[in-house]
Amino acid sequence: MMDWDVVASPLERSLAALNRYASASAPDEVFLDDLQQRIGAARRASARGGPRASGEGLGAPSVSGASSSPGVPGVPSAASTSSAPGASSSPSAPNTAPRVLLLGYTGAGNTGADLRTIETIAQLRRVLAPRVPQITLFALGDCFDHPLLADTPRLTPALPYLPDALDAAVREADLVLNVEGSTYTSKFSDSLAGVLIGGLALAHAHGRPAIAYGVDSGTMSAALTRFVERNADGGEIICRNDAARQQLASLGVLAQAGADTAWTYRARPEASAASPAARRVALCPNNPFWWPVRADAARARELDARGETSPLRYGPLHFHSWDAARAEAYHAYLDRFAQIAIGLREQGYTPVLVGMEQLDHSACVDLAARLPFEIELVTRGPRTLDEVAAAVAHAACVVTTRYHAAVLAISHGVPVFGLSMDTRIERLLGEVGCPQWSAACDDADGAQATLTAIGSLCRDEVRTALIAAYADYATSQRVRIDAMGDRLRAALEG
Repeated sequence: MMDWDVVASPLERSLAALNRYASASAPDEVFLDDLQQRIGAARRASARGGPRASGEGLGAPSVSGASSSPGVPGVPSAASTSSAPGASSSPSAPNTAPRVLLLGYTGAGNTGADLRTIETIAQLRRVLAPRVPQITLFALGDCFDHPLLADTPRLTPALPYLPDALDAAVREADLVLNVEGSTYTSKFSDSLAGVLIGGLALAHAHGRPAIAYGVDSGTMSAALTRFVERNADGGEIICRNDAARQQLASLGVLAQAGADTAWTYRARPEASAASPAARRVALCPNNPFWWPVRADAARARELDARGETSPLRYGPLHFHSWDAARAEAYHAYLDRFAQIAIGLREQGYTPVLVGMEQLDHSACVDLAARLPFEIELVTRGPRTLDEVAAAVAHAACVVTTRYHAAVLAISHGVPVFGLSMDTRIERLLGEVGCPQWSAACDDADGAQATLTAIGSLCRDEVRTALIAAYADYATSQRVRIDAMGDRLRAALEG
């Protein structure tokens, strides 16, 4: 067993902590606990009025399974900025370029996450002018097919274990923003939620402005719920709907009203050859049933030792959830989506399959195989962000399980029906005033509900009322985003 007292450097301490995490029976819970230790150490140091000692708060490591990869899906990539391990940086002077760190899901090829980041960067540049902010992205992949994202520097971790890398990075920032919508939820990954929530809490503990920017909530595991409660005062929280604010209030988190930043994105007409007159309907499926991803280091090591791959693997240590029941639910979901595609074709529409995230390509291929006709695929990866967004924004109508396809549709006045995998689309369409335009993705009557709703668009009064509701709601969201920009400016000036 290693004598913890003789581990001299921050690098050795971080490697030892990573080793412990990768060897744990419940890595995601260890990850949250390790983040909490670093947050607590930062709080104690702030209370003493001085910088935290490098490596303070790291738990005793084990000695097996060492790895150099961060502990969440994907590795922050592409050189840009890094912190000297253990260093503590002072905030920039008021008239210098403010340093802004964006935490999120950028780079994974998720169109919604990227739209949020793009619009936040554009807003930062507007509200801080004439100062030009130095923006750094925490990236979870290498898909940067939009020029603004491609030109924005990405974080190079200063230490190998992500809680330590975050701790170093937030001290180099004048403002830390969480720009990912799906934050307070275990739907996708407790580790990712920990990065988003814990990154803000670390920044706040180090005396840096920290804001969760237009976020949402959902069902959380017991471990994540405890983490949220322990960091209830870890930064300023702005939610994109009132239901999220109410849920977080029950956990002691006081949140302000805001909006999703993707509401300000406008699709480029030249990015799509389609037009509403062509009666193209964008169908946006995914696999709702293979979430969350969970860390399983032993499984990853076994695959690596045998030189094998797995379609369920997501990043160095994480795997999608899958079993016979999930497979059956997925096949039934695809069958319903196929019924919708066939029914809409009978109504005179031309269906197009749109993959809002790179991961959705396989769902689009699986759905296409169920159809008795050829269908176009517009999926992220083979197609760019602007092309994918335009396929939704310029459609005649949209059917989606992806939240941001619904945002794009409503923002551009396109009728949308949601096949919801969680509460997000239900909350959105409820706030718009169109709750009947949504069904659960596993609802046996979902196909018929979709076809009936879209069939009603032939009545002018239905379409007119729907589009008017969309316009009113989108306008209200953009007003909220403007107010959020004022908060950004105040945070950096305060």
